[in-house]
Amino acid sequence: MTRVKLAVGMTALAVVCSVVFGTASATAASPPWWPTQLPPLPPQVARLFEPPVPIEKKLTKSFATLQKSMRKSLPGQVGLAIVPIGSDQAMSMGTLKTGRAWSTLKVPVSLAAQRKNGPAVAMKEDKAIKFSDNDAAGDLWGSLGGGRSSVDAVTEVLREGHDARTQVTSEADDPPSYPGYTPWALADQARFGAHLPCLPGSEHVIRLMSSVAANQQWGVAKTGRSQGAVTAVKGGWGPATSKSAGYLVRQLGVITTTRGQVAVSMAAVPRSGSFSDGTKMLNRMGDWLGRNLVQLPMGRC
Repeated sequence: MTRVKLAVGMTALAVVCSVVFGTASATAASPPWWPTQLPPLPPQVARLFEPPVPIEKKLTKSFATLQKSMRKSLPGQVGLAIVPIGSDQAMSMGTLKTGRAWSTLKVPVSLAAQRKNGPAVAMKEDKAIKFSDNDAAGDLWGSLGGGRSSVDAVTEVLREGHDARTQVTSEADDPPSYPGYTPWALADQARFGAHLPCLPGSEHVIRLMSSVAANQQWGVAKTGRSQGAVTAVKGGWGPATSKSAGYLVRQLGVITTTRGQVAVSMAAVPRSGSFSDGTKMLNRMGDWLGRNLVQLPMGRC
């Protein structure tokens, strides 16, 4: 009797092992008590086994919802690029991808002038960054030699900041143009911003960007303050094109949190053409970044 029980037990064990570990032949019959199909898992349990949604896909979908919500109240084009500090990987959203740099170019101009002239241009930097003073920025540009000399000095800072594509315009061009006319893609600007805190001598410029005047207190200037974040920004605004008086409003920003830092470049071209609507559009994007701050990729130098 004992041998019979042992034989039956061994047979059952072999069947179970063959089913569980996949050693049974294709023609092996399952025991009558084995279910033909397992019941589905409860939804709350099944979700635990789903692969996580990539953060870029999640943020892009959320940003698309933001754009849709702005179509009636603030129609126009918007764009945003995000790059963790120390990285070159840009996450781009929106339909607006590039535009004239305008006063955001004062950041690399100031750093180039500071490197060449030292403390002698400190007050000019203060005015150019904090108040976006064009005369002070013009003096900083001139201190680099003007024309091709200034272009080369500013380009050197951009390349050091991992912006490998932007071509600075100036009075040396034919026809002559202002440096602010320089086309600066959002992804390239965000990439430069992601390396700006890591560049030698950039501490002073970052400090000025952290305390800009009221005429630049929009976009990400106040983003994440309730969460302990600190921001450094530089705004720029002017005609979107030579054929239109409508404004392009843009901003370069660096957001610092306990998790690390991230650079952002944002821009808007309101259908109304007004500067006020442009800043409102950037404010909406700044609010969106604040709501998603914990999900943004961060980095360090």
